[in-house]
Amino acid sequence: MVTLSSSFRKVFVPNQLIKMTASVPVIHHNVESVLNVLELPENKEIAAVQELLKIYEATKISKEKNDACGEVKKHPLIIFEGLDGSGKSTVSFKFAKKIDGVKWQTPPKSIQHLRIICDRNKKLNAAYYSLGNYIAGLEVQKILKNRPVVMDRYWHSTAAFGIAQAVNDNPDFSMPPQGDKMYCWPEDLFKPDIVIFLDVDENVRLQRISRRKEFTPQEDLLSSSEEFRNNVILAYRNMCDPEVIFIDGNHTIESECSEILKRVKHLLCTE
Repeated sequence: MVTLSSSFRKVFVPNQLIKMTASVPVIHHNVESVLNVLELPENKEIAAVQELLKIYEATKISKEKNDACGEVKKHPLIIFEGLDGSGKSTVSFKFAKKIDGVKWQTPPKSIQHLRIICDRNKKLNAAYYSLGNYIAGLEVQKILKNRPVVMDRYWHSTAAFGIAQAVNDNPDFSMPPQGDKMYCWPEDLFKPDIVIFLDVDENVRLQRISRRKEFTPQEDLLSSSEEFRNNVILAYRNMCDPEVIFIDGNHTIESECSEILKRVKHLLCTE
């Protein structure tokens, strides 16, 4: 068995598309690699892809116009990560209200109507979620000039699940070691000020998701495979620049918000 690291390193070239076997998801580290996938002839003819690219271009133009106004970012971008059922969506919503912030998410609402189409196409799946990160990063920059933003999932989530899925799907790969470039933040993606991971016991997580009626294949895998679940968490722990801060998510929403506030208080404007 070879490590996923060594195999990735052979193909990891800045501003170049990462190519891997069909069973292994692509981990995008720059927007050019995402666009290279979406603009392939067989993909570019798909109406959903055309709309996704138009939304990205429009968002980029809007951001550039806003930058021309000369205002600068004054507030923090706070990311909440966690496994499905960790409570991140609920806690991030409550925490945004607590700090008078704006709640955001990935994929952003601007492209959520395209999600089901891209989820059905394995070749588009990784590119859709990756471009969603770039679109969300562009969208929140205008808001950050006036208020904090609390975002439910971002690039760390896309990468952690992608790496763990690659290991699960291909027996020739294993997890990249700590310090591997695969865990580093893309240089061209808007960087958050802090990333919080809500860590919950598995029995608590399963209880919280027990009322759900539908599950994605990856959500099913989280529950059925301890190895996959542990690899996702390990990938989060290995993330760097920015690192992921783990918070005990087994308590009440109020106590979790109080603990998180201690971690981010130095980032909040006091004026």
